[in-house]
Amino acid sequence: MAKCDLDRLVKQYKVQPVGWGYVDCIVSFENAFNFISDLSNINIKVYGLTWWCHCKDQNSDCPHGMGGPISEYYGGWFSEMWFPMAEFENNEQVTTYLKTLDAPSALACFVPALWLDVPDDWVNEFYRTK
Repeated sequence: MAKCDLDRLVKQYKVQPVGWGYVDCIVSFENAFNFISDLSNINIKVYGLTWWCHCKDQNSDCPHGMGGPISEYYGGWFSEMWFPMAEFENNEQVTTYLKTLDAPSALACFVPALWLDVPDDWVNEFYRTK
């Protein structure tokens, strides 16, 4: 497992980590499956998943969420949902879980955020100190 490989995938799949590490890595539903597959290829496990609402002008009155960062890739912002984290033993379970959802209709504004099992001292290169 190499941090440089992970950072390359984060860029490639337009993943937005929240904070300085690699928990709550917001990824579009469309990119999630390939991102998870490529994480498996570099031996990085997804151990949890939380949900965020992607708020845009067209759904700015969306009642979901508790606030969060501006979207780096898709316009609008993300607002953290109040659901508990789903936990997984392996990446295949995460993929199976996501495949059971009908994202375009049932979840509308929801996007997954993946919690990656990497060393605690890994700081993502996208983190900006204020």
